[in-house]
Amino acid sequence: MALSYLQTFPFNITQPAIDVFFGSKQDNGQIAGITWWQTANGYTAIALHDAWSNRSTNTGQLDELVSKVQNGTEDCINDYNDDSMWWAMGLLELYEVTQDVQHLTVVEAIWSHVVPYMISPGQIIINSVDMAGGVLWTDLSNETQVNSITTGLFSELSARLSTQTEDAYARNLLLEYAILSMDWIYRCRYVADDFLVLDHIDIQTGETFDANYTYNTGQAIAASIAIYDAVGKNDTAGSSSSSAVMQMYLDQACLMAMYSMNRTNWVDRDGTLTERDAYPRLGGDPLSAWQDDDAVGFKAILLRNLVKLYKILKRDGIDVGLQDEIVEFVQQQFWSLQDRDTNGHGQYGPWWAGPMDVVTSHSQLAALDVMAAIHAVM
Repeated sequence: MALSYLQTFPFNITQPAIDVFFGSKQDNGQIAGITWWQTANGYTAIALHDAWSNRSTNTGQLDELVSKVQNGTEDCINDYNDDSMWWAMGLLELYEVTQDVQHLTVVEAIWSHVVPYMISPGQIIINSVDMAGGVLWTDLSNETQVNSITTGLFSELSARLSTQTEDAYARNLLLEYAILSMDWIYRCRYVADDFLVLDHIDIQTGETFDANYTYNTGQAIAASIAIYDAVGKNDTAGSSSSSAVMQMYLDQACLMAMYSMNRTNWVDRDGTLTERDAYPRLGGDPLSAWQDDDAVGFKAILLRNLVKLYKILKRDGIDVGLQDEIVEFVQQQFWSLQDRDTNGHGQYGPWWAGPMDVVTSHSQLAALDVMAAIHAVM
C-alpha cells in the first residue's frame, strides 16, 4: 500500500461523503430533503470531521451556509427548543474550529432563548417528584411535553458555555443550570439498573412516554461528560467535593456507553449499530428508504457522543476498559458502511448493516458522524 494513501486514509473516503451531502445545499443554506434539525446535525458532524481530522477543509463552506441560514432565521431559532439547540451545538463545534466569535454569540443567543423554558425548583410537581431542570420541548404557550433530548441538549450547552466565560458568576450559574437539568434526567427519565434514558413526560397529564431511542441515552452521555469537564475546569484547586461530582457524572457516562454498545435492540450481533426498531425496513420494501424519518439519524448522535467520551478518557488518561471498546465500535460502523452500505461513490444508505437500497439526504446525514468519528479514534 502506497505511503501517500496511508497519509490520507481515511480522509479520501470520508471527504467524498461530505461532498455528496453538500451537493444538496440550497440557496437558503439548508439541505434539500431533510428538516431543520437534521441540517444542523449534518453541519455539526462536518465541523467535527474537520476538528477530529485536524483539517479546515469544510469550514469555509460551513460558514457560508450558516450565514445564509441566519439571514433567513435570526439566530437559527425556531419554536422547537431542541431544534434551536441542535443549531447551537453545530455552531459551537464550528466555533471550536474557527474561533469566530460570531458563532459563539449566536450560541449564547440560543441559550438565552431557551432558558425561560427550563422548569424552576418547586414550579411543577408530578407524583411527588419535582420537575426542576426539565426543559419544555417548544416555546409555545400550550406546550406540555418535557423531554430528555431537549433537557440533555440544554445541560450540555450550559456546561460547555460555562467554560467559555471569564465571569465567575456567569460560569457558576451556567454550571448550576447544567447540573439541574442533568439531574432531572437522572431523577425522572433514567432507568438506573439498565443505564438507559427514556423519552418524555407530559406535565399536564403526568403521563410518561418511555421510548428508549439511542439518541436519548447518547445525549445524556454528552451532557454528563460536559459537566465532568466543566466542573474540572471551574475548580482548578481540585477540591474533594468537585472531584466527587466529576467522578459521579463520568461513571454514569461510562456505564451508559458500555451498555449502549451491547444493547441487543440497538446493535446487531456483528456489532453494527442499527436501532432497527426506530428505523425499520418497512415491509422489506426498499422504497421505504426514500421516506425521511428523524429516527435514521438517532444512532449517529449516540456514536458522536461515544467519541466525545472516548476523547475525554484519552485526554485525562482514564483507563476504565472503555477506550478500546469504543475504538472497535467506531471502526465496526465505518467498515460496515464501506462493505455493505455504499455504492463506492461516497454515497450511503440508511441501514449501516446494509443493504444500501437508496441514497437520500437523510441516509447521507446519518453516515457523516461515522465519517467524523473514524478520525477521532485513529
